[in-house]
Amino acid sequence: MINQEVLSEKLKYLIQMNARANHFNVEKIVIEFEYVDQLQTKLDNYDVDIKFDYEGAIEFDLYSFVQDIKIMSDKLQAIISEYVITKDGKIVNSSNSNCYTTDPLIFNIQYEVDTKHVFELGYKFRYDDN
Repeated sequence: MINQEVLSEKLKYLIQMNARANHFNVEKIVIEFEYVDQLQTKLDNYDVDIKFDYEGAIEFDLYSFVQDIKIMSDKLQAIISEYVITKDGKIVNSSNSNCYTTDPLIFNIQYEVDTKHVFELGYKFRYDDN
């Protein structure tokens, strides 16, 4: 059986340390696991939902806003996928794994020009078994 609690806390710590250095003030991270088997010994996939205040620049005109959101999302995706969880429940560098992430789901945006840039995004991690 995979120890989800310990695994989640370790991954949250790694994400927060990398995020802080890149203008992301992480407020909350939720990690949910889906298993292949009833005994919870092998992962099928997992989700990382993250709420953060982005301290980087985001322009307020529509075209620039959308472009800046895309840049921010790509930067966050690189941060959260630097370390991934293997099917067997080990944390490894993503370059040493067959795990990849999907594009994010946007759950919530709280945006005020030059004041508040709070986002809630969700990423799903899957395994390439080929």
